Amino acid sequence: MGKKYWRCNVCNDIHYGNAGPEFCPTCMTKNAYAEIDEQEAKKVMKLG
Repeated sequence: MGKKYWRCNVCNDIHYGNAGPEFCPTCMTKNAYAEIDEQEAKKVMKLG
């Protein structure tokens, strides 16, 4: 299984890995990550 992009639904923190973290390291919300595509991740990070 390859790494994917994950976004916190509360604070928009981006994580790149096999799964989203159980707790967001930015806002500490539990189970708030949803899988997103690379294009959306770049948009949230203001890279493209």
